Order: sequence, then C-alpha cells, then structure tokens
Amino acid sequence: MKRILLFTLFSLSLFTGKIYSQETPTSYVGKAIQLMEQNSVNKKSIDWPAIKETYLKQASEAKTIRETYPIIRTILGKLGDQHSKLYEPEVIEAYLKRFKEVGVEFPYPKDSLIDRNMAYITVSAIGNMNQDDWNEYVQTFFDKVKKLDQANPKLWIIDLRDNEGGMFSPMLKSIRPFLDTDNASGSMDNSGAISFFMSKNDGIYFGKQKIGAIPISDIKITNKNKPIYILTNKKTSSSGEFVVASFKGQKNVKIVGCNTQGLTSDNSEFKLPDNAFLVITTGTLIDRTKYPYKEIGKGISPDIEVKSDQLNDYISKIKDSKF
Repeated sequence: MKRILLFTLFSLSLFTGKIYSQETPTSYVGKAIQLMEQNSVNKKSIDWPAIKETYLKQASEAKTIRETYPIIRTILGKLGDQHSKLYEPEVIEAYLKRFKEVGVEFPYPKDSLIDRNMAYITVSAIGNMNQDDWNEYVQTFFDKVKKLDQANPKLWIIDLRDNEGGMFSPMLKSIRPFLDTDNASGSMDNSGAISFFMSKNDGIYFGKQKIGAIPISDIKITNKNKPIYILTNKKTSSSGEFVVASFKGQKNVKIVGCNTQGLTSDNSEFKLPDNAFLVITTGTLIDRTKYPYKEIGKGISPDIEVKSDQLNDYISKIKDSKF
C-alpha cells in the first residue's frame, strides 16, 4: 500500500541540479541506507553495520548514481518485507502524469444493477499520483453510487477482485460513504504505535498528518445500512487489501471470496536527491479492532468462501447467505 506526503508531491521540482551534482555514489547510497535504517518496519532485525560496510564499499566503485540502483535494490531485499522498492526518476515522472498523457486506460469503476435489486460496483486499482486523475476517480465512483442508490437496492456488492493496489487515498475517499467509522483501517509501526487513515472534507489523513487532498464533497447514501458484500480474490493486494480491511468487522458487511494476496504492509515514499523514490515498508496493516495483519502472504480471510473466480459463483453465494 502506498501513501505519499503532499509536501513530497509538491516539491518534486524544487531540487536543484547543484544539490544533485554534490552527490557521489557513496553519499547517495548512504542516504538511502539512512532512510531504511530510520523507517523500515523491520529495522530492529537488520545488521546495519554489516550493511553499511558491504554496500558502501560497493557504492565507492560505482561511477554514476544510476549504477547504484542495483545496490540499493539488493539492500531493500535484505529488509525482508517483500514490498519495499526503488523507482527511477523517469518512472516517478510518468506516475505524476494523467493516464491519458501516457496512453493508459483510466480505471473507471464498473457498475450494474444485478437482478434489478443488487447494486454492483468495482473499486479499481489506481497507480498514479496525479491530482486531477484522483479527483476524476472519486467523482466518477460517487456519481455511479448515487445512481445505484436511487434504485433502492436490497444490498451492495463492492468488487475488489483483481485490485492489486496503488494509491490508497483515492480508494479510501471513494468508499468512505459506506463506512460506519472514521478509524476503519490504519498502520502499526515497528514500535507498536498505531495511526489510522481518515477521510475528511479537506483531505486524507494518516493520524494528524495530511497525506492527500481530494477536494470533493462526500455523498450521503440512503441505503448505506443495507447488507454490503466485499468481493476478493488472490489478486486483491496492497491498497486493495487496505480497502477490504476497512470493512472488516462492520456489522452489515461480509467478505466473499478467498484469502487476499497478503501484501498487508504500509509503504511510505521518500525522495532521493536525483528524484528517484525509495518506497519503504514502514508499518503493518491494522483493521478497526487494531488487529495487525503481520504475516506476509496470509492475507485477509473471507466470511464466505468462493473457490472459483467467476462473478456468477459469487452472486450465487450471496443469494444463499444470511446476515
């Protein structure tokens, strides 16, 4: 699951060539190691002196900053969280553009009224960091939910199958009208400290820290207390799992499908001097009960198991279920 500070987004263009030119391969890798040592959820289990001795020596043999990327990726692998990554500056530049600018199809939600009384909508993965696209993502979701709500459905089906994650902020903003609490999901760091993600009128917060601005007013759902079924499969992962966890324990909700993928870690982005991004796992997903999903690969278990991945099989299970 990725979250990014507003300051980081707005300051991407503020680094000067002078600052970057002062970096050597060794100092660059040293800064990356420092960020990992300070922020990794597994930092207490890492032999940092050995890491520095081995990889700073390797960095001293590199001729350019870019030649250090494989070194940094090797160190990230040593963290053992299977979720920390390094993104090159050109990848980040692409993430900041609109989907249409890079020729990628927009992740619009799919919706329908099944059997004329079951409101169905998807929550799609969204991987970019473009503010206009985030706004469009949320507004389109809200518009479709309002239309479905007018049909007075007897239940809701929110489909997170194949949602492999990306940016949690627009997803949380989209589902917030369905949730019965502000503190629906959060993160536990390596010290056991807990902070919740919250969607407010002026933005998305992690604890008291604002991490996203989506200036779209929340909607009111007339039928929000009707049964809600959350669909999952093995591809539901990362931010998709944070969405699932946000519903876990809500009285009118059942999760239908199979265990999610199990990338239930909270990642934070840190910008390096050349505008590459170091994505570090800084915490573990928790639900509203503060239960931590620590085991990599275990995922979130369903209330109703479905062995196939066909929507019709999910619908059949829903029709047979009772709250």
